[in-house]
Amino acid sequence: MTQPDESFDSHFGTHHPSLTETDAPARIALDASLAAVITINEQGVIESVNAAANRLFGSGEADMVGQHLRNLMTSPDRENCAEYLAKYLATGRKNFIGRGREVMGQRLDGTIFSMLLSVNEVWLGEQRKFTAVACDITNLGKAIGKLEETESRSRAILQSAADAVITIDERGEIESLNATAENLFGYSHNELIGQNISLLMPSPYREDHDNYINAYLRTGQRKILGISRDVVGCRKDGTTFPMELAVSEAKPGGQRHFTAIIRDITSRKAAERQLKYFASQLQERNLELSRSNEELERFTYAVSHDLKSPLVTIKGFVGRLQRHVEAGEFNEIEDYLSRISNAADRMGSLLDNLLTYSRVGRVVNPHEDIPLADLAREVIELCDISIQDRGMQVTLNEQLPVIRGDRFRLVELLQNLVENSVKFTKDVPNPQLEIGTFTKWQQTVCYVRDNGIGIEQPQQQHIFNLFEQLNREVPGSGIGLAMAKRIVESHGGRIWVESDGIGSGCTMCFTLPAAENSSS
Repeated sequence: MTQPDESFDSHFGTHHPSLTETDAPARIALDASLAAVITINEQGVIESVNAAANRLFGSGEADMVGQHLRNLMTSPDRENCAEYLAKYLATGRKNFIGRGREVMGQRLDGTIFSMLLSVNEVWLGEQRKFTAVACDITNLGKAIGKLEETESRSRAILQSAADAVITIDERGEIESLNATAENLFGYSHNELIGQNISLLMPSPYREDHDNYINAYLRTGQRKILGISRDVVGCRKDGTTFPMELAVSEAKPGGQRHFTAIIRDITSRKAAERQLKYFASQLQERNLELSRSNEELERFTYAVSHDLKSPLVTIKGFVGRLQRHVEAGEFNEIEDYLSRISNAADRMGSLLDNLLTYSRVGRVVNPHEDIPLADLAREVIELCDISIQDRGMQVTLNEQLPVIRGDRFRLVELLQNLVENSVKFTKDVPNPQLEIGTFTKWQQTVCYVRDNGIGIEQPQQQHIFNLFEQLNREVPGSGIGLAMAKRIVESHGGRIWVESDGIGSGCTMCFTLPAAENSSS
């Protein structure tokens, strides 16, 4: 420690009686204090010290009494001490008196340490004295330094976090946020401090969040705390985005605070939508594959059964023809040749139908917007002779929609359905045919309705199968409705039949894409 200033010692001499020397109980109390207590006069000269002061500065009372208080400090605190005391005595301004401040102390052995020093004024009668209370805060300074370092590190980690982090009070007002939160929502730090966090959510999530917090404060039930949930965020510019929100609670110092961890999940939601789309596409492909397998089975059956029948006929009559020729019997040759020719024609027709059926969906013409009324009139004209022969009354509903598709195939579709109605109204008095639409499943459904013989419920699921003929007495190839189904499905629609049974007629229903121009 710096030696006492001799000018002060020669001027003030030895120490004067102090408060602690005239009051033994007070002296005992001071010595029991953990803080160093030093009494000085108006000139800053030490008059008494307690035991804690001796321990703090590593000296006895005799070593300190008579010295100036400034000698217990290092520069610049040493010079400031005398200056502050002199200014106070001259002006009464308390820049130093009554205030604690951190200064650098110096022990008798010269070691320097950080101490907290507080100087207060005391009057003993008409004598003004000052008491200085000093504490070693070296360890406190280190602890504060470590705390500040930890806080700085935590703040740096928080600011660089990939997720937005926002702290709010129990009123929902924002207390702090990191840089990610600023960038995510487009607000500056100052714009959000003090604002309610519901500002960052659109309705109805805004009201829901406030209700959840209020309900928790009222009941203590944790409906949103500690769990992640997907909500919608709202940026400063009004745009919204999906975000994952997790809210946790903390009570530092007994005050309740909430921390919200927010993550932008726009990319994740897009990936989920894409995955869902791919899953639906895969499911659709599987359904298509299943349908293709079923069609292949029916196709194989048709080839093995329907084509085999005329082949058996041809082979049988060729055998007969051969035997009759060998026997010189020529009376029935012409009949046999006619039967062979008919069987060959039958086989050719079946092959043509199979070829036509197989092309549907593979050979695609450009799609176009087509008024259904125009399409219907064209088909009615194509079927005019058979319609006139039946004496059938045809009705086209007004305001038929505009559809979109392969015109050639759609004519083929409608023609198959109309011809089917004509065939099955053969023995019906006053046969009628109606082409129109109705709305079902929020979709426009087209239909071809007749008052023909009708179809029983168990048979309705089979009529669209390849080469399916429910009534063998009615001529036909058994491919018309199968073709219609294939055309509709190749356009992304579906087809079904509605009938109350025999004698009630039937309605062939199907859906097709609407025109691209909605005004059509």
